[in-house]
Amino acid sequence: MVVRIGVRRKGARREARRLRRSLVRMMEQLAPGRELELSVSLVSDGEIAALNSEHMGLDEPTDVLSFPLMDRDELCQAGGPGTGPEPIGDIVISLDAAGRQASERGLTAYDEIELLASHGLLHLFGYDHLGPAESAEMARKERELLGRSIIGEVTGEG
Repeated sequence: MVVRIGVRRKGARREARRLRRSLVRMMEQLAPGRELELSVSLVSDGEIAALNSEHMGLDEPTDVLSFPLMDRDELCQAGGPGTGPEPIGDIVISLDAAGRQASERGLTAYDEIELLASHGLLHLFGYDHLGPAESAEMARKERELLGRSIIGEVTGEG
């Protein structure tokens, strides 16, 4: 598994190294035996707001965005033996939002970043939370990966 993390903020390099290791572990759980590549950007509220406006039509910052390069069926075939790492998409995380949410939830900033990364990764793997059944499934997968879930905390499911 290949995880590339871009960070432009001073002091976030240590979190980036820890996050890389965590994401490799999560990807190995989600796609055992396959070779996949992931790109992650740790950005400011201003940078993620611009992306949110451009790609989602929402003129506001958000905590995490995912940009998949393939659908769920294609992903099931990706990264097979001998193919080399296959890119699955990009995750963008706002460090500003992660800091605020960590304070609200009583987590460390890193724990919140890791939680947002797992949420974004699951979106790349085809999980979503548009309805109750999908939300429950995604929350279950987040708990499998990290022992906690964004969805359960937000909706009161967990």
